[in-house]
Amino acid sequence: LVGARFEPKDWMAIIFNPSFPYRLAHTVTAFYITTGFVVCGAAAFLILKRKFVEEGRVMLSTTLWLLTVLVPLQVLLGDLHGLNTLAYQPVKLAAIEAHWNPESHAALALFAWPDEKAETNRAEITVPELGSIILTHSASGTVPGLKQFPVDERPPVAIPFFAFRTMVGLGLLMLAFVSVGLFLRTRRKLFTTDWFLRALMFATPIGFLAVLAGWTTTEVGRQPWTVYGLMRTADSVSPSLTGIDVLLSLFGYIAVYLVIFPAGIVLMARVVKKGLAEPDIESTEVEAGRPKNPALAMPET
Repeated sequence: LVGARFEPKDWMAIIFNPSFPYRLAHTVTAFYITTGFVVCGAAAFLILKRKFVEEGRVMLSTTLWLLTVLVPLQVLLGDLHGLNTLAYQPVKLAAIEAHWNPESHAALALFAWPDEKAETNRAEITVPELGSIILTHSASGTVPGLKQFPVDERPPVAIPFFAFRTMVGLGLLMLAFVSVGLFLRTRRKLFTTDWFLRALMFATPIGFLAVLAGWTTTEVGRQPWTVYGLMRTADSVSPSLTGIDVLLSLFGYIAVYLVIFPAGIVLMARVVKKGLAEPDIESTEVEAGRPKNPALAMPET
């Protein structure tokens, strides 16, 4: 702190902070997986419509091989990221798990309705000891509790709790897709199983939904901090900024995105629906040694 202002002391330490490698690897892998499911959905569409089937098969086969590696890798990276969060942002992890009291041999809440006022969970469904095993890699490992931290230093609980489970649920669904795809490939039925191809078409946006859920978990889970443990979000607002300024800016972004995203989706859908470009017949004939003008062609014998 210099006076009342934060000033960077070491940019390298700020950028390459302890969570940097895990966040970078987890996020970049997520983007490749997101793109991969879009490619698989487009390929499945081409195969089902019997348009450019060979090209669709190449798209589907290549991308599924990539996803067969990346989806399990993402599970591992997520686990490493979780251990890092336990070490450096324990209150976020406690909010993600809606865990109120620190304890070893902690259960894992599959579902719950967090009650922040009563500091407890309603309608809870748990698995004994699984929380400690997953979060600390030890049944006797201690999982942090929200009651360890002051109320004004806790994030909202319900949002990261449900967002995280949405992300994990979609991740498990992706793992199921690549597992079924690998099974069908070994049976030589990857391109002929229509129900799987249709499922891939519906799964086209699955990566986008998982990324949004993960982003929500991260950003809401680190509240009330902009700089974790040092600068609060409430103290990060420019003094000259008014609520009207923020509202107008928000509406401006919404207006732009409402144009850009639907237009982009429509254009991409048209490209996929049209398929690949048809070969140029005239140029193909010239390359094959045949003249453009059929009148100049030698009669067949």
